Amino acid sequence: MAVTIHDVAKAAGVSHTTVSWTIHGHPGITEETKARVLKAIEELDYHPNYLARSLVSGKTHTIAVVASFFSSPYEMEVMKGIEQAIVETPSGYLITLYSTLNEDERVLKEIVHGRRADAAIALSICPSEETVALYQKNKIPLVVIDENAPGTLGIQLDNFQGGYAGTEHLLSRGRKKPGLVIGSVGEYYHLSQRERKRGFIQALVERNISYDPSMILSIENYYFEEGKAVLDKALELGMDSLFCAAGDEVAMGILFAAKNRGLDIPSELSLVGYDDISGAALVTPALTTVNQPLSHIGKCAYQETLALLKSCVFEEKTILYKPKLIVRASS
Repeated sequence: MAVTIHDVAKAAGVSHTTVSWTIHGHPGITEETKARVLKAIEELDYHPNYLARSLVSGKTHTIAVVASFFSSPYEMEVMKGIEQAIVETPSGYLITLYSTLNEDERVLKEIVHGRRADAAIALSICPSEETVALYQKNKIPLVVIDENAPGTLGIQLDNFQGGYAGTEHLLSRGRKKPGLVIGSVGEYYHLSQRERKRGFIQALVERNISYDPSMILSIENYYFEEGKAVLDKALELGMDSLFCAAGDEVAMGILFAAKNRGLDIPSELSLVGYDDISGAALVTPALTTVNQPLSHIGKCAYQETLALLKSCVFEEKTILYKPKLIVRASS
């Protein structure tokens, strides 16, 4: 016969509620009680039946993380932070990943309609007012990273400042013909890309350099392989520097293509990336980039989601992180 929570409670000399609170990391449990309960769980080889709990409570004990895709370093770094938070803050919640493949609204709504999760974290996805209202109506917390969605808890990065800092750095080095690499989904640009472009233009204005739309080089997939086409276009337009606000992976693709051409970085072309992923410091020349604390943001998103689930108060709030320019050899 399967071991139940009541068996664990009896062995530990506590109530079944105390066992449940211990499993889910409730702050009101003393270390001595926690140790007794965990010892009983180990000795009895107890495993909570999440399916049975879901049927009884109507809860899935699952948090959905939703993104267009999870293959880029950006998403991986955020997920690393979520993983760290799970290890540091055991909660009993499972994490499920949903790749929308640019069908953001459909996937976000299906999570609610199919009751697939008790909360959702949307990564660089901007839910519509209709979708936000759907989550609010069903009392499902929705945390949004790097987009502006009224009615949600938003964790945002100061992308305007990041765009300004990266551009100003290039201009301060005497560059007069900078280009900005940003990502789009068809005709749509994410908030982060729009704000970085705004920072780029502001830096030009302050240096009395005229902005021209031809300075913008757009990509769609944020892939390393897109770097070659970006470099070809930049050289065709006579650019002397590139600020790759679409991320370090594309910037590394530009760097690789430049080396294959025999182009010297930074004397012939200065290059700045964005994100400060782990490989940015390892390439040659090391990549100047704008650091985003992505792992910390992932950790914060998970902790804020747990807090919303516990409080059941779904207030609108914004947490803002500041970027930091990391100067290396590529500029």
